[in-house]
Amino acid sequence: MAAGRWLHALAALTLVGACASVPANAWTELSLPGPDTRLLRDAIACGEHWYVVGGHAGPDGETSPAAWDSTDGRSWRSLTLTPLPGSYYGPRSVLYAAGCANGRIAAIGSRSGGAHGNPRTSTWYQRPDGSLAEAAAPFETYGGDTAVDVGRISGGSAGFLIAGNRTSGAAAWLSRDGTSFRLFENAPGLARAFARDGAVLDGQFVLVGGLRDSPAAWSSVDGSSWQPADVPDGDGYDELQRVVRLGAELIAVGPRGETFGAWRGPDWVAVGRFGQADAAGVRSLTVSDGRLYAAAAGLWRSGDGGRSWVTVTTPRGASPLSAVAGQDGDILLVAGDRVWLAHGV
Repeated sequence: MAAGRWLHALAALTLVGACASVPANAWTELSLPGPDTRLLRDAIACGEHWYVVGGHAGPDGETSPAAWDSTDGRSWRSLTLTPLPGSYYGPRSVLYAAGCANGRIAAIGSRSGGAHGNPRTSTWYQRPDGSLAEAAAPFETYGGDTAVDVGRISGGSAGFLIAGNRTSGAAAWLSRDGTSFRLFENAPGLARAFARDGAVLDGQFVLVGGLRDSPAAWSSVDGSSWQPADVPDGDGYDELQRVVRLGAELIAVGPRGETFGAWRGPDWVAVGRFGQADAAGVRSLTVSDGRLYAAAAGLWRSGDGGRSWVTVTTPRGASPLSAVAGQDGDILLVAGDRVWLAHGV
C-alpha cells in the first residue's frame, strides 16, 4: 500500500476506534406470551405503544405470523392476526418489517413457496382494535416476472412507503393507510439502482440505497417519478442501508469502505464512521431521546447526529442483533427469539 493511502486508512481506523467506549447499562429481558418457538424479526415504537413482529415455528416446521404490543415495554400481549379468507401464504408468513403512520402500524411478511421457492409476500394493516389483518393484493404487486425483493417499510403523515427492487431497478410501494399498496416500478430516476430503505417526510417520499458501488438517494412527491440526490461517495464500496428521521433531517447509515458510515440529509453530507463493515451490514436504525442507535455486528450510539459514535454493551446472548427500536430514552433490542429493554444506555 502506498504511504499516503496507508496513512489515510490508519487515520480512519484510529478515528473509529477512538469513538469506542462501554457505557454503563442495565438490560431487562422481557417475556412475550405464546409458544417458545418465536421467530422475532423487527420492532418499532408507534402511537404510545411498542410492537415486536415475527412469527412462530411449529414442531413440524410450519410457520405462522405473530405480533405483540406493550404500552410500557414490560407487560406484553399477543395481537390477533386475521389472514384473508382462503389465503394460503398469509397464515404461514413470518412478519419481518414494520412501519408506523398516524399512530398505527403496517407490517410485511413472507413465506417461501411455489415451484421456485420464491418468497410470497403479504402486507398487514392495523385495525382500530389493534389487531392486524392481511391486505388483499394481486400476485403481481409483490411477485411476478419482474420481482426481485420487497424490503423495509416506513411511515409518516402521508402514509406508508415500502422500499424494494424489481428487475428494472429500485421500486417503491405506496399506501395511504396500509390497506392496499400501489407498486411504482420502472419509474423515472430509479433505473439500474437498488433501494434498501425509505422515509416519509411531510409531502415527500425518500428512498435510499445505491447505484453500482456508490451511495444513492431519491425523493418523490407521489411515487411516479423520482429525483436523484447528490450523495457524497468515498473510495471504496458505499451504500445507504437504513434511514431514519431525526428532527427535520434524515440520517442514513451503511457501509463506507472498510467501516460503516453515516450521512445527513436530505441535502446529503457525509458525517461520522463507526464499526467495521461486514456482509450482514446495518440491520436496524432508530432514534430515542434525540440519540441514534444502529444495530450491526454490535450496537452503536450517536448523540450528535451521526458525527461521532460509541459502542453500547449489549446483554449476554444478544447476537446476532435483529432490530432496535426507541422512544423517550428507552431502547428495545431484539436478537433471535429474545427481547430486552433498557433506559438511557
